[in-house]
Amino acid sequence: MATATVSQQIEYNRSAGAVSKRLRSASRFVRRQPLGTFGMLVIIVLVTVAALANVIAPFDPLAQAQRSALQAPGAEHFAGTDQFGRDVFSRLIYGARVSLYVGIGAVFFAVIPATIVGILSAYFGGWFEYLVQRLVDAVQAIPGLILLIVIMSVLGVSLPNIVIALALPASISESRIMRSATVSIASSDYVDAARALGAHDIRIMFRHILPNIMSTIIIVASLGFGRFILAESTLSFLGYGIAPPAPSWGGMLAAEGRAYMFAAPWLLWAPAVALSLVVFGANMFGDALRDELDPRLRGSR
Repeated sequence: MATATVSQQIEYNRSAGAVSKRLRSASRFVRRQPLGTFGMLVIIVLVTVAALANVIAPFDPLAQAQRSALQAPGAEHFAGTDQFGRDVFSRLIYGARVSLYVGIGAVFFAVIPATIVGILSAYFGGWFEYLVQRLVDAVQAIPGLILLIVIMSVLGVSLPNIVIALALPASISESRIMRSATVSIASSDYVDAARALGAHDIRIMFRHILPNIMSTIIIVASLGFGRFILAESTLSFLGYGIAPPAPSWGGMLAAEGRAYMFAAPWLLWAPAVALSLVVFGANMFGDALRDELDPRLRGSR
């Protein structure tokens, strides 16, 4: 009985110490990276708003009311209404779902293949590395926006196809970043020692290489999140994104915002402010993570 009590106390002290260490790390991050903390809060707000859109939105984003068309921001409609009388604030909230879905989906399907291809390219080298790098050169030689439009023209307009169109070129281009991070690690002494001891290639890559490039993976993912949201808005603005009347920040800028930018300027600045704030927050959070996780930058703060 006494042994069990001592074991429980040790486990409790260990858990309390881990929580205390995380709190100190979070406090240190807040002090050192105020803009990064702001970016993290912006991302948290975006996730919360997207998850609770049904609860937060005061109106149906698709409900039309012609008598309330083009009303300026006021007590009833915080961000005004559009030409169909739809509440702009509610459409912004539901548009956050599209941005979050595209950001997370594109990051997931871009970073994972890029990591796998980058590690394999740097580890094995030879003809495989040559082919991968030439493919990266070919993709990077094509202007990004033109490549996105071509892919969307082939796949068709839908939300999953937008994720694929954004993730496919990014996975090829970002594999070079992962390769660069892997090259120095693949030639390190502990990798040579593991190989000399008979460790399998897959074990070396997962046990010794992947954990050491995890900071690079996190940084690429955090910076890509804002970039993919901006790219989706660009596609929607050009007519290759989410089809109306579904709310999308880029679509709101293209349709209502551009047509009524002088008569009803809130239709332009409302999605523009939301988009700018999210992209700025994601970029600041990515920069802060880079400063905290990169040991070369940590000492020069």
